[in-house]
Amino acid sequence: MAAPRESVSLLFKLYCLAVMTLMAAAYTIALRYTRTSDKELYFSTTAVCITEVIKLLLSVGILAKETGSLDRFKASLRENVLRSPKELMKLSVPSLVYAVQNNMAFLALSNLDAAVYQVTYQLKIPCTALCTVLMLNRTLSKLQWISVFMLCGGVTLVQWKPAQATKIVFLQVLEASIRLLWLSTQTTS
Repeated sequence: MAAPRESVSLLFKLYCLAVMTLMAAAYTIALRYTRTSDKELYFSTTAVCITEVIKLLLSVGILAKETGSLDRFKASLRENVLRSPKELMKLSVPSLVYAVQNNMAFLALSNLDAAVYQVTYQLKIPCTALCTVLMLNRTLSKLQWISVFMLCGGVTLVQWKPAQATKIVFLQVLEASIRLLWLSTQTTS
């Protein structure tokens, strides 16, 4: 028997979308500023490493809270980490790829304009859609495919004519296609 489906209000979804959008924009702008300032640069690998350590500590803290006691926490770590080396290896591959991706983001933002970087970074969405279809054998609706192609078209056009006026127009097209993609995922899930 399937578990009952929880309903999430539209207001909460819009709140989450707004927060995620603001975080992504602030991250890109702050990273670009720190990588192009005249001050002494920090090592990008150190920043990525510190970020990953913070995420590890937060994850361990959440696990400790969920298990409720120190004994169950230790047992969970022992069972899921020490006694499952194969699962640990499976998790290490995406982790290493993610670390490389974060280091490449620092490199890209050191050399690209923030707007060009942000638009190009959105190409992860079509790549994810393609991998979902090819590797997970899932199907995308017609609306989702239109959104993916609009996104690719917007990215191509922004790169093709990088004048500021065209950037604004195509960023709006890009934003609309991302909204369409988000809406289509909400209707299918």
